Amino acid sequence: MKKIFITVTTLLFLLTSCGQVENNRATDQRPKGEKPPTEEVEMTIAAVTDEEAVELIRSFIAEKLDDNAFSGLYLVHEPFTHFVILIQELYSHQDVAAELEEYSKQTGSSEGEYRVKLKPATYSYQTLEKVAKQLNASHEELIVTERKVLSFGINEMENRIDLYVSALEDVNEELIAEITGGSEGLIKIEEGVMGSVDENGLPTGEPYIVGQIMEVSEEQNLVLLIDDQIYVSINSATVIKDNKGNTIGVEQLNVSDIVVVWTDGGILESLPASGYAVAIQLQ
Repeated sequence: MKKIFITVTTLLFLLTSCGQVENNRATDQRPKGEKPPTEEVEMTIAAVTDEEAVELIRSFIAEKLDDNAFSGLYLVHEPFTHFVILIQELYSHQDVAAELEEYSKQTGSSEGEYRVKLKPATYSYQTLEKVAKQLNASHEELIVTERKVLSFGINEMENRIDLYVSALEDVNEELIAEITGGSEGLIKIEEGVMGSVDENGLPTGEPYIVGQIMEVSEEQNLVLLIDDQIYVSINSATVIKDNKGNTIGVEQLNVSDIVVVWTDGGILESLPASGYAVAIQLQ
């Protein structure tokens, strides 16, 4: 999964597919109104290695498969190594398998029988990409609180987009419904560490770090260096408490203090690392 670090307090992750459709060649020729069978289809193609198999499959997708038919591509190692091609459920999987088999004979390796499964999917990859682009374009309006933590990506295995936020209350639900057109299951929203808090409003999950404040600096946001391991930024949405659970201000955080820090969103793996402090407790 590729991650794009935008800022310390606003994160966007657009995960890329291992296969992408570019052309619109073979089209669905079923009689109108006839729904094809959507059971899984298992087959082999003329390839030996993972690299040969994915190259052949990608070429088939680009040259022969209808844009709206392709829904995703991923590699599975259990119970045996094979690629899974997701095909939109309105298309005949048997027909696609027959086309892929013929294409494999013409262009694939002369030896080897690499296993491939075709599985039905609700949304085409084209649809998932379109929604992902809309989320990216609307990221500033998607979060309605000051806790600007947002990440999302295309989950090809589950044929959906996973969207991660600190808490559900942060999300502009009306905008999500507008982007998805009300389609159920197209986006799954996952809460981060602020999805579960104790009586003091602190996360119940494990903190990212417990350590000493080594440095306090202020650029666009207040930033703390903890144990020379991570720079954490703080904004007005960061929950800051003392060891009794009372809310305190950032001015009470000083060099040499011991703090418990919870982060949310992504961590920039630099040295030291960088991330957003969604909650801090002074010890």
